[in-house]
Amino acid sequence: PLYLKSKTIKKKERLLMRWLNKLSDVVNTVAEYFCAIARGIMSVVVLAQVVFRLTSGSLPWSEELARYLMIYMVYVGTSIGVKKNSHIAVEVVMDRCPAKVQKVVEILVYLLMMVAFVILCRYGLKIVGITMMQKSPAMQIKMGYVYMSMVVGGALMMLHCINNMINTITGYKPEIKKVEGECAE
Repeated sequence: PLYLKSKTIKKKERLLMRWLNKLSDVVNTVAEYFCAIARGIMSVVVLAQVVFRLTSGSLPWSEELARYLMIYMVYVGTSIGVKKNSHIAVEVVMDRCPAKVQKVVEILVYLLMMVAFVILCRYGLKIVGITMMQKSPAMQIKMGYVYMSMVVGGALMMLHCINNMINTITGYKPEIKKVEGECAE
């Protein structure tokens, strides 16, 4: 019967939603750890640079490494913001709109964000191709690896944006596991 098919589709849909949310959660956790480790490395390298500059000279590679870590932290960290919907927004008008209008506008915002992320990835790949022959002055690494941060960040942002948009469209609410000592939002 049609009811059974509908129930089966709903079950498959929920399974797909759980899988997509789990993937997004795992990728986000890896991104958070990456940013924390990169921030730690960057802090140690900058501190070492200051100490060496005061004592025996400078470390020529330290400023480059700190800069490249910061670039990756910006793009990967922005994906964390997309996952958590924590970017700046003007909500004064939206709060006064009906729920259906809010949902439609939210979906349109996700679509516009995805267009921006596709552009970021597309042109980021072009820049990576162009700069892969260039090397950084101090560390002698291929600059394409630095510019790859745009592609990595854009892809991560796209994943989280798709996940958030599908959750909004379907009304799916992922299970939130409360960590001991954590406040409810």
